[in-house]
Amino acid sequence: MGSKNRKREREPLQVENVEEAPAKRRRQLGEEYSKLAKLYEDLAAESDEIRFEAAKQLIVKFSPESKPAAKDVEAALIRLIKGLCSQRKAARVGFSLTLTELLRQLFVGAKIEGFNYDVASIINLVDEKTEIEGNVPGRARRDHLIGKLFGYKAIMQSTIVTEPELSMECWNKLLDHIYGMARDIPWLREECGLVLVEAVKSLKAQPQLQQCAEEAIKRLTPFKLVSTPQGVAVWLTVRTSYETVLPDGIWHQKDPLSKKERSRLAKLMKEDFHVDSENAKDETIKSAAANPNPTFAWSLVFSEVLRRDESKGKSEDSVKAEFPQLWIDIVDNNLFSTTSSHERKSWGFKLFSNMITQVPAWAVSALFSPNLMRTIINQSKKDDRFLHTAALAALKSVQTRAEQDDSSALPVVVALTTKHGNIDFDRLTKTKTLEQVMLSADDGALKKIVRHFRSIILRPETEESNVADSRRQAIADLLVSTVKHFRRYSALSDDIIEGENWLRDVLELLVEFAYFVPTKDVKTSKVPLPPISEAGRTIFQERLSSCLTKLLGVEAGSKSSFALLIVKLIRTKMSAKAFESVFKAEAKVTTTVEKAFDTLDKISKKGSIAGNKMAAEGFMLLYSLTLLQVYNGDGDAIMMLDDLDASRKAMAKSKDSAEGSDTFIEIILSFLGNPRTLFRKIGEEAFSIFASEIGSEGLQSLAEILDTEENLEGQKELFNQGDDEEDAKSGDDSEEDSEMGSDVEMVDSDVEMINDGTEDSNDESSDSDSSDDDSDSDDDEDDEGDDAELTQFNNLLQMTLGTAKADMDGDEDSDGSDMDDEQMMALDPQLSKIFKQRSQITSKKKDREDAKQNVVQFKSRVLDLLAIYLEKEYSNALTLEILLPVLRRTRASANKQLAEKSNKMLKTYFDTRSKHKAPLPRPEAVETVWAILKGIHEEAKNGGGAKAHADVCSSASLHVVKVLVGLDRANYAGVVDVYAETQKEWFADRKSSLQPTLFTQFQNWSMNAQKQK
Repeated sequence: MGSKNRKREREPLQVENVEEAPAKRRRQLGEEYSKLAKLYEDLAAESDEIRFEAAKQLIVKFSPESKPAAKDVEAALIRLIKGLCSQRKAARVGFSLTLTELLRQLFVGAKIEGFNYDVASIINLVDEKTEIEGNVPGRARRDHLIGKLFGYKAIMQSTIVTEPELSMECWNKLLDHIYGMARDIPWLREECGLVLVEAVKSLKAQPQLQQCAEEAIKRLTPFKLVSTPQGVAVWLTVRTSYETVLPDGIWHQKDPLSKKERSRLAKLMKEDFHVDSENAKDETIKSAAANPNPTFAWSLVFSEVLRRDESKGKSEDSVKAEFPQLWIDIVDNNLFSTTSSHERKSWGFKLFSNMITQVPAWAVSALFSPNLMRTIINQSKKDDRFLHTAALAALKSVQTRAEQDDSSALPVVVALTTKHGNIDFDRLTKTKTLEQVMLSADDGALKKIVRHFRSIILRPETEESNVADSRRQAIADLLVSTVKHFRRYSALSDDIIEGENWLRDVLELLVEFAYFVPTKDVKTSKVPLPPISEAGRTIFQERLSSCLTKLLGVEAGSKSSFALLIVKLIRTKMSAKAFESVFKAEAKVTTTVEKAFDTLDKISKKGSIAGNKMAAEGFMLLYSLTLLQVYNGDGDAIMMLDDLDASRKAMAKSKDSAEGSDTFIEIILSFLGNPRTLFRKIGEEAFSIFASEIGSEGLQSLAEILDTEENLEGQKELFNQGDDEEDAKSGDDSEEDSEMGSDVEMVDSDVEMINDGTEDSNDESSDSDSSDDDSDSDDDEDDEGDDAELTQFNNLLQMTLGTAKADMDGDEDSDGSDMDDEQMMALDPQLSKIFKQRSQITSKKKDREDAKQNVVQFKSRVLDLLAIYLEKEYSNALTLEILLPVLRRTRASANKQLAEKSNKMLKTYFDTRSKHKAPLPRPEAVETVWAILKGIHEEAKNGGGAKAHADVCSSASLHVVKVLVGLDRANYAGVVDVYAETQKEWFADRKSSLQPTLFTQFQNWSMNAQKQK
């Protein structure tokens, strides 16, 4: 029956006859009626606040203290009971709450004159007003049944049956009603169970109410509820407070949680009522329809066993606790068995999600049972799995637990990575569960987690080296991920470098397994089995570099703090008896390394070079990373140490030493050429520190790189490949080509690593498709060369096959397929030679493409350095010398990637003054500035008509003009002459690609500048 129909059937509020009352009284009664109707309407509101306020007003209105009329109270009770049958879910909550509290007020407090209801009559009133009359739809029938149960619940919760005096007759009557509904109405059984459990709890273990609990237990068997989850819930609730009333012969030792009852308990908890048992006669109870959620009885069972463990102190020894085995018996082996349905496994996931947020820390690991772990991994792998969403929700609850209780991170990580878990858990489930849990852990938990990972590295539970490498790599990746995404570095110890914390433990672990092996005297438990392979050691070295890359951006003392810490850890391990360095070298190399260590110590202690603290900072960075590279096995790093030493000495002797500056630039470029992001960042950091020390020659060497040809010759020039290839010419042609190709592939591999670096802050310069954006003329030349080579190959092939055909035994109709073995054997060397030549042609084409890409990438890195210089040294006159080389990169014929980057870089530089109010450069050599201005105008003529090039040339020209006029306003006349000369040439040449924007922007600037005298 719809809610509107029920509204029409409501009994009238017992008020005076409005028609017979005077007009004023009629108005008052009408207003009171409307106000009361509004309160009843608000009881069904979705908002808790509105609902509670309406309940409060109704309770106050009809409480004995307000002295209401008995007929009004009766009408209110009837209205509240009928409201329980509403289809609106919120209505049941609001009406039930109000009815419960109002009944308590009416029976416990003062009496209302004329109100003659007792508890029995209230029960009858609920039965009468919630009765289903006539042929009503199924939905309305359900609503009335639920309303009836909520009416019984309100009476129970109001305690009017037991206070002020106990009425066993009414108590038993209510029990009979509720038990009967639980037996006969399967879909309402869980709600009935909840009402019964709450009723027993409301007895509060009072001895005088023991009979009430006994009556509740007595009805379990006749109403066939013993072997149901709800029956177990009632039994356990009574057992907690009134154990003596429990009958024998139903559960072993009167305990459903007894180990001997686990099989029966497991079956009935998943509502499997069709099983053979001693109580087969009780198993005839109807089964409810499939329920998407496990009943409340599950939580009650787990809460009870956890309570027992806690009370007996077994939680201190989780091995002896009952909870882990109970979870295995009734959840893992029951809901997650291989034969279990998807619905029951879904229950299992929901139980896990619920329990993971509730159980104490000692019980967390017990939840990650074998069948559950198998299921959660399988269901998480692919999004088309039936329980994929449920599995992900379960994993999300694990993260939630770690966020709410950071001390639980350790047992979670241990459970997910050992026993039934897998160190590759995140990869297998395609989630970031482990990563997020570790990020939620506090410092203490992380230290223990690092210790746990160390134990797995030492004993990866496999004898196969490649499997061990894989597991150790997974651990290294997790540690790096934690370092990269950790957001609470400031919360670590005040001295993040020297203090004992998880970060130091991570770095020490990576250093140990990257560069050291245990000595023979070390305990077996400290020796990795199987031993760390070379591949595994390389993994730890690379992950250490990744950590340092991230830590460069962490504020902790100075930029070099973490690099120095890692070097310190290496030296400490070297002097320890338990470790032996993997690094072995000749005495000369060892001497160089020791000298570098000593130099680093001196710089660190002194804190400056020639009084320059920033210089010391930069050199400490470079020394630290170069030493790391030495330990990584890079032979060139030894030479770099010598270069660093020479550059340091030159800088120490004279601040303006050209030799020191040039050497420093070469070192920075070598760092830029390294494929790892860390080296590139270190190079940029060091360059930023030394920006003020860079002289004209240093900048010129960088600018020259920008003009390098983007081909094989340019690559040879940049990467010093020429000498090696000249030496290779002593061999045959094929060997020469093979070696050259190998070198190019090596460089190309480095570039690819650069592009893949997630820490690269210049993503726009790392696009791998830049080779497609080169000038059309270059591509056309390559295509023409390729076509000619292909034609030559086809001609040679046809000639060879034609000759073979002519040499056959006069068979004119032969197509070559009739050649005998001798003829085929004779032809084979010729074909091999031809295809070998073709292979060389293909290899050369790839070499050209790779070379072009490598040069472009290196130029992009140089532009990054120049951008740093322009930002740091805006007012330095040397910035003007950078303009022309960078402008040439913005031409229409230039590589698109470099053109866009150069354009953006210059625009940022020209905008610096307006944003930061930095003063313009004031160069001493004015003649050089005039030459730069004229050079910019010449460059503007060679732009190929590209608008972007024209705009940036115009901006560059104006910048130089501002510098000249800023030095002396009389220079304006000369500036006009330069512009006039350019304009004359433009006007005279109709085919000139020069854009007029050069002149219009100058005129606009002139008008504004003239007003600012």
